[in-house]
Amino acid sequence: MISRTAAANATAVVVRNGATLIKNIKVEQRASAAAALFLQIFNTNAPTVGITAPVEVHRVTAGDASLILTFSKVEFQGMQGGFKLDTGFSYAVTTTPTGSTNPTAGQEPVVEIHYEQLGA
Repeated sequence: MISRTAAANATAVVVRNGATLIKNIKVEQRASAAAALFLQIFNTNAPTVGITAPVEVHRVTAGDASLILTFSKVEFQGMQGGFKLDTGFSYAVTTTPTGSTNPTAGQEPVVEIHYEQLGA
């Protein structure tokens, strides 16, 4: 399954309730003036961004005026075949690793996460 958000920000995207296996994450930054941002992954379907501690944080590459876009990709591997979340799956993009501030308007990245539902 795929979760894709065209302009991710500090409002949490709730993907699902229940155990989830994240296979990979791709984040595209199309705004050349954008500063580096942070993708926070939560093991819950009801995070309070800035208060709920993320279980994973990934740096989003800053924009680059000499490129059409910048992107980063994370592949999760291992015995389980990915990164396991037991309770739920949600994410948000912020200006600091554990903060709650939105990216500058127009500089929100595209976030695409491939995942697998575990159980019901």
